[in-house]
Amino acid sequence: MELVMFEEQLLVQLPDSFTEMEKSRIDGMYPYEEKPQIILEDESTHRFCTFSQILSQKLAGNQLEYAIKEVCSIVTSLYPSCLLGEPGLIYCQGGRCGWFSFRAAGMEGELFHVMYILPVNGCMVLGTAGCTADDKEGKKWMMEMIRSLKPCKKKYSFEIKRKELYYKR
Repeated sequence: MELVMFEEQLLVQLPDSFTEMEKSRIDGMYPYEEKPQIILEDESTHRFCTFSQILSQKLAGNQLEYAIKEVCSIVTSLYPSCLLGEPGLIYCQGGRCGWFSFRAAGMEGELFHVMYILPVNGCMVLGTAGCTADDKEGKKWMMEMIRSLKPCKKKYSFEIKRKELYYKR
């Protein structure tokens, strides 16, 4: 399925099996007040992904490499032994996306995460994708999902067809 987010500013391809995570699971995974804006999961495979558009954090394409290194530095300063590789850049449908991988404890055991950022109309979109640590296909899926990200030029309010945070197309 194609997921359309943030007033048609970002598109991503996801398997049809992804649905909104239940509130009780969200509260368990994200026990703090500020949570990602969109949290989706495939319960049968224990895979998940999040998307947040941070309008107050400006980001241009030429700042991407610096920004992902800074985000990586923040995460590893909080969790020093979690990093699994150096941050890097990957090409997606609309340009480039910064990413890095890390491990963390989860409700189903150890999880493999990929955190990514990309500029969308001058603002940062921050997200994560995750699966169980032994899910080799899940790790491949995460990179495919990131490659499918497609930022779109901002539409004026009279052009926006829907007001939801996201919808399936």
